Amino acid sequence: MHIRRLVTALTAVTVVLLAGCGTSAPSTTGSAPAPAAPSTLTVWYMTGSLPDDVAAGLKKDFEAAHPGTTVQYQVQQWDGIGEKLTTALAGDQPPDVLEIGNTQVAQYAAAGGLADLSDAVGSFDNSATWLPGLADPGKWENKTYGVPFYAGTRTVIYRTDMFADAGVKPPTSWDELLALGGPLRAKFGSDAKFMPLYLPGQQWYTLASLVWDEGGDLAVRNGDAWRGALESPQGQAGIARYQELYKALSGAPADTDEATPQQSEVMAQGSTAMMIGLPWELAGAVKAAPQLDGKLAVFVLPSKAAGKPAPPFVGGSDLAVPLGSDAPDLAKQFIAMVAGTGYQTKLAESGAIPNSSALSGAAKGNEVLQTSIEAAAVGRATPVDPAWSSVETAPNPLKDMLTQVLKGEPIPQAATAADDLIAQRMSS
Repeated sequence: MHIRRLVTALTAVTVVLLAGCGTSAPSTTGSAPAPAAPSTLTVWYMTGSLPDDVAAGLKKDFEAAHPGTTVQYQVQQWDGIGEKLTTALAGDQPPDVLEIGNTQVAQYAAAGGLADLSDAVGSFDNSATWLPGLADPGKWENKTYGVPFYAGTRTVIYRTDMFADAGVKPPTSWDELLALGGPLRAKFGSDAKFMPLYLPGQQWYTLASLVWDEGGDLAVRNGDAWRGALESPQGQAGIARYQELYKALSGAPADTDEATPQQSEVMAQGSTAMMIGLPWELAGAVKAAPQLDGKLAVFVLPSKAAGKPAPPFVGGSDLAVPLGSDAPDLAKQFIAMVAGTGYQTKLAESGAIPNSSALSGAAKGNEVLQTSIEAAAVGRATPVDPAWSSVETAPNPLKDMLTQVLKGEPIPQAATAADDLIAQRMSS
């Protein structure tokens, strides 16, 4: 293959990841050689993705099914992974299997670094019921480059003891959620720091959920270009609901996000009844405040349609094969084992959201995970395009728009300005 061109394209991807600039999608020619079966299959996965016992069992089972092959794991850190991936994909000996963040697959596929797995999809377990939030971002130009690995999604984490003391239950509708503020404040309002819901003004993942629930999107394709979609009636309705939720339940700053400070630390301080977060944030709150052990549970963010969840943002990882792998067939077979029912069930038992809605039963006995699986089944990911990451790069127009609205700027004006910035970022 044309290594110099691949280096150039993948360097552009790294710039997108680290500096927020857009990149084009150059074509590639040629294909990877197909030498004799190797003795080693090199697998990169990210720290925390595979529990040690699951990784050991996977290695043992795969090697038993493929005599003469040794699985070699290389555990990677998220910090700096973009540059490391770029270097590896452009080199002569890339790994054979890669874990990639679901929203990053399109960037590496467009740059010519990943193998097309479309022909193998039909042979994978549960491919017809893969979570859309993992499967859709794994595609580029109608071809599959990433196979769903596991998901992560947000639910509403709440204090069961506070709910019981205030005489309220988890809501099943949007109106019920908003109505929680009254009784919770009546019971705990003597604490000047109390908030029914810790919702920082710039938590754009929740905004995305509400926009999707209205039938809108963050950006849409207009011919060959992208444009922001927040000024649409559906987009504005989603923004209005975020504003409504913030005013009804939150007292958090309008100009910070969920990481500044970490909202798990805020929950641990004891003056918050709810937060919208990931499972690890629930665990983080308990670690910081052991007295919360057994006092935290979750419910889905309600849709405007009573009894249904609003579609959450689904993060997580896909598995991919570098185009330069010297063992593409073995790599596909390894991915098939990881993505299959057996090992997806093991991942669920360890606390991960499996890659298919057909595997919801794997979480029996784990209420937090079960609720997360139900939410993920209707979840979505951000627009699938290599340039989307430039939108998330600071200053993030979604975050800035939310702060402006919460401080009084009219929604139509703020939405239009954000759309203009989104269009600029995605076309640069």
